Amino acid sequence: MQELSRREREKLSRRNEILQAARKVFASKDYAAATVDDVAAAAELSKGTIYLYFQNKADLFLSTFEMGMEQVASTVIESISANKNDPIVGIKDIVERILLFCEEHIDLFKIVASENAHFELQSEIGRNNSFHQRIMDKESRIIMTLTAYIQQGIDMGVFKKVDARDAASALLSIIKGFAFDWIMNLEKGSPRDKADIINTIFLDGLRQKDHIVDQH
Repeated sequence: MQELSRREREKLSRRNEILQAARKVFASKDYAAATVDDVAAAAELSKGTIYLYFQNKADLFLSTFEMGMEQVASTVIESISANKNDPIVGIKDIVERILLFCEEHIDLFKIVASENAHFELQSEIGRNNSFHQRIMDKESRIIMTLTAYIQQGIDMGVFKKVDARDAASALLSIIKGFAFDWIMNLEKGSPRDKADIINTIFLDGLRQKDHIVDQH
């Protein structure tokens, strides 16, 4: 991979700074109430500078969502790399890492959980094909990475012969369900407290009978 030039690294750094500021603004305000001016103020930049990187408020919002998805994808890849030869341990680690990510980035998940923001996200995706493709690309990366890992477990005889993609989608849906329930209901404790029940639900259904899931 070609190394980025200094100018490219600086632009990427500035873009990430803007997105971090946008996340704080969208998490603290209703989406409809938040403005590009708010983001500029939080980032300590001019409004014009924001528009050098993003088209409008919707682009800023979608980009914060994309950034989170990229981080989740990296989390999954790191976990798989650390547990290449043990899919059961790897799946448990993926669940715990994603739940930890939810806890550490609750501002991002508050944005996604907002009804107004969700409506705006869906509306903008419907209006703008490039936005739709951007989100689909990020989702596909996560799903396909997890699918390949589950398929590896199937080929090793650790998991049952099921549709690996369906299993990957099911696992992510279970994690999202517990994470959003924690966020929206402001339950005590950590979302990581739900890791054991998620792993029990998923792995007890997926693993072959002669493979015991370590509960520790």
